Amino acid sequence: MFIKNQAFKDEETLMEVLFDFDLGHPAPYIQQQLKTIAEELASDREFGTYRETLSEDDRRELDMEERDIRLAERLMRQFDSFMVRDAALYGVRTDGEVLLYEMDLH
Repeated sequence: MFIKNQAFKDEETLMEVLFDFDLGHPAPYIQQQLKTIAEELASDREFGTYRETLSEDDRRELDMEERDIRLAERLMRQFDSFMVRDAALYGVRTDGEVLLYEMDLH
């Protein structure tokens, strides 16, 4: 679990942190990103064809993995670095910080 105060720039750490924060509350920014990714996946014929060859459990796992990979790629393009502070994940860029996820640790 990576929910501790830290700053980082690498995609590997971002993937780990996204996995942890997936249990939390996505900010509107992330909600919009996830909606867009879901729409892209739904319209991707090759992905859909491959997905149909899998069992239900494997489909769920594939959906989660593909969503997380695409989300991390988008965030890496949109932010210079990331910061976990006070049980929240922020994207950092020159114009400031953007709240991505919050976690209720109580």
